[in-house]
Amino acid sequence: MNQSRPKIEWLVWGALAATTLVIAFVFVREKLAPKLEPPPGVFGKVPAFTLTNQLGQVVSGSHLLGQVWIADVIFSRCPIACERMSRKMAALQTAIAPGQPVKFISLTADPGFDTPAVLQKYGERHQSAPERWHFLTGPKKDIYELAINGLKFIVVDNTEKNPPSIEEYFLHSQQFVLVDQQGRIRGWFDSTEPDTQQKILSAVQALAREK
Repeated sequence: MNQSRPKIEWLVWGALAATTLVIAFVFVREKLAPKLEPPPGVFGKVPAFTLTNQLGQVVSGSHLLGQVWIADVIFSRCPIACERMSRKMAALQTAIAPGQPVKFISLTADPGFDTPAVLQKYGERHQSAPERWHFLTGPKKDIYELAINGLKFIVVDNTEKNPPSIEEYFLHSQQFVLVDQQGRIRGWFDSTEPDTQQKILSAVQALAREK
């Protein structure tokens, strides 16, 4: 009687059992592991700009290189849409740890009224951290150049002589734009959608993984 045969069978069955356990482990790990979002596409480079923030400090595109930034267009006298957008930007500021290389940029559509002092009060009302969240003003031509031609927002003066509300003095996009560490646009996000914050946070994390 060949006594080695049972040993071979046990080895074969042991190997099959081990293989099955490995396959099961890999399957469970893949199912439970968080899905990493692929990096968003590239939609062009933001042109050079130089503007002034709520503290009267100069902020330029070169100052933001090496950091991800999230931008929108608001104006301080806007009572509904801009307030909602700024609350959402404030929520993003809270959700992203202060040590992360991420900045928040709000351009004013109303630079004639929104001086640095006015924007500072507006920012304080929304609990902005000035070192992280810049409210930018400057010559209207420069603001609109960056907003429209640079970030691809819609920003126009209302041509009606008597708009029905201050809200309608300026017509502007209600979107956030995401810019990467190299100053390239990586996507736009509708501020009115309920899952906008999570989409932006996922995209920021994807950019953080880029070298």
